[in-house]
Amino acid sequence: MSGSGVRGPGSGVPVGIVGDGVEDRGEVGDLQPHQTPDPGPRTSDGGRPGRCLILGCGVVGALVGNRLVDRGWTVVGSRRRPWARESGDPCPAFPVLAGSVLPVGPADAILVAANPGIRRGRDNGVAALVTAARHRWPTTRLVLVSTTSLYGDAEGGGVAEDGPLGQDPESLALRAIERAVEGHVDALVLRATALVGPTRTFARTRARAARLAGTPLTIKGDPDRPFSYLHDDDLADLAADALGGDLGTGILNAACPHRLTVRAYYQQAAEGPLEVLGDGSNQPRRWIDAGRLWAQRPAYSWRVLDGPTREG
Repeated sequence: MSGSGVRGPGSGVPVGIVGDGVEDRGEVGDLQPHQTPDPGPRTSDGGRPGRCLILGCGVVGALVGNRLVDRGWTVVGSRRRPWARESGDPCPAFPVLAGSVLPVGPADAILVAANPGIRRGRDNGVAALVTAARHRWPTTRLVLVSTTSLYGDAEGGGVAEDGPLGQDPESLALRAIERAVEGHVDALVLRATALVGPTRTFARTRARAARLAGTPLTIKGDPDRPFSYLHDDDLADLAADALGGDLGTGILNAACPHRLTVRAYYQQAAEGPLEVLGDGSNQPRRWIDAGRLWAQRPAYSWRVLDGPTREG
């Protein structure tokens, strides 16, 4: 995409993905896609950075919070359980509280970055968390990290924010989380696609194991379907800017302009020759059209995975 600021192949971006080859993150009910203009940077008062609460603070929350700390914000994170950080996980430069009680005190911005668990057969109560946050801080800037996995099939075409949504129970549950934001006076839902980065090791581990064993790797669906992705650090940049008032309100797809096929993704992750087969199951065939976001970030340098670009 011309003028996108995409970092070219060979930039050394680590690969990885949430889930098993398709995105697994947390739709905004009846909110209209990106319905208001960018109001400009947000500060608490007098031009100073404000106080941000990060609910469901894991990898993404830590990356966002550290960016805000660097910008002079006061940040407090919370999560249901203590964080058993693994090798490569970011270290929060701010306190992260464990427990089911919402943090107290004023807030100039709130980030909800909790993994909903829906695609893994769980319900981590994110809809209730969003509702509670809205009631406690009814006028505070609210940013929800959601997922593009709720989009339905587009026969290999692109889906923008008004694209077809899945009607399966999991997609409907994800819609309910976004719907909890509906009516908040200052809210943005970032629909992030498949997340890649150094902490996303599931696909990389599978692909390398198959290559070393000399066996084909079988994945869900058609391996030649489009694969859109977004690096953790790119999502963190976007979310930090959004918490400061950037990117407006409503719904906004978040994806790198560069995309692959699922086959090319796994072959790259294998770091060597690998035969990738599909299991014949019916998986959505579509790529994520984040044109509204790209238009607002024409000079942004996206973190790009090596591999041939999928055109359409």
